[in-house]
Amino acid sequence: MHKFLFTVLLLLASTFAHADILGVRASGGVFDYSVSGTIRDSGSPSDAVDLKNDLHLANDKKPSGFLYFEHPLPIIPNIRLGTTDLKLAGQGTVTKTFNFNGQNYTGSTNVATSIDLSHTDLGLYYEIIDTGFDFDLGLNFKLFNGKASLTQGGTTTTQKIDVVVPMLYGAVSVPILNSGFYLAGDLSVVTYNKNEVSDILLRLRYQTALHLGVEAGLRSLKFKINKTSDQLYGDMTVKGPYLNLFVYF
Repeated sequence: MHKFLFTVLLLLASTFAHADILGVRASGGVFDYSVSGTIRDSGSPSDAVDLKNDLHLANDKKPSGFLYFEHPLPIIPNIRLGTTDLKLAGQGTVTKTFNFNGQNYTGSTNVATSIDLSHTDLGLYYEIIDTGFDFDLGLNFKLFNGKASLTQGGTTTTQKIDVVVPMLYGAVSVPILNSGFYLAGDLSVVTYNKNEVSDILLRLRYQTALHLGVEAGLRSLKFKINKTSDQLYGDMTVKGPYLNLFVYF
C-alpha cells in the first residue's frame, strides 16, 4: 500500500511542479545493510535471542526512496514521504532454548526467521533557513505494518509489528563552494519510557543544472524497544551504505 501511495504522489508532484506550484525532489536507490542486536517476546531477559548468532539474519540490499514537497504557502508545512523495504530473513541452528510468543524453541535445532520492519515515513517540516545553507525542522511519523515470525519443525509463531511512531525530524544541507556538491544529513528520533527509535542519514549529494543528481552516504536505523502492548522487546540496529539517484524541479 505504501509503495502505491508513493507512486501516486510522485505522479502528482511532477504535474504540480511543472505548474510552478511545488518544488519537488524525488530520490530512489539501494540500501546495503547489515543487522545486529537481539529480540525477545517475553518479560524474561533470558528469552532474548541474537539476530546474527542465533537467528542468522542475513545482510541484504533493499530499495528505498524519498519524496520531498516544498511550497511557498505560510503556516502549512512541507511534506517528506519515504518508503523503506526491510524484510529481514535468516535460517540456521540456534544456540539456546527460548520462548517466543508462547512457543518453546529448542537449542541446537534449525529455526527459520522473518522480521518485516518495512515502513513508510510521513514528515511534516518547515524550512527554518533556506539560503543555500538549509535547515529544516519538524515531525516525522514512521508507519510500520509488519511482523516477526519464527518457524521450527513446521510450527510457526508470529508477532505483529503494527505501530505508528511519532518522531522529531531535522535536516541540514551545506553547499561545498559552487561545485554542485552538498554535505547533508537527516535525523528522525524519539525517546520515551526507555524506548528509542532513530533513523540517521548522512550523505554527499551532487546535483546538476539538468535537474538530475546522485547521492551516496550511510544510514543507521536503531530500534530499542523496552516494551510494547504485545510484549515485544528488542535492541536492533540496521545500518550500512546507500546510493540514490534523484530528480528535482
